[in-house]
Amino acid sequence: MQHFAKVVIANLHLYSYHGVSSEEQRLGGRYEFDVEFYYDPRPAVEKDDLGLAVNYAEVVECINQVVDSGQRRLLETLAHDLAKAIMERFPPVVKVLIRVRKRSVPVGMVVDYVEVEWCSERTKHQPPF
Repeated sequence: MQHFAKVVIANLHLYSYHGVSSEEQRLGGRYEFDVEFYYDPRPAVEKDDLGLAVNYAEVVECINQVVDSGQRRLLETLAHDLAKAIMERFPPVVKVLIRVRKRSVPVGMVVDYVEVEWCSERTKHQPPF
């Protein structure tokens, strides 16, 4: 039997400089991120040891580093890059779901936000542990 914990990081707010137009890239905007990831926490739980867990504070720092690492034109690219970085930096993670929300949407109408959702999962050929 396999056991997985789902860890949720909800509504992380970061200011960054992504977008298609040069104005968006120059002025920046507010972005919000939801991250859900799954991993087998049994080694950490058995010893109640944070060092054996996937530390959500380190995942938040990973998100911040990726967001600040360079401009992207597409929200899809940003979501993909975040999922890829989390899967690479945290080998116990077997599945990650990223939601990226952009609050300042330059479409000439009132829109609360645009959101992209990206999901990545390890294949059977990639051992999660």
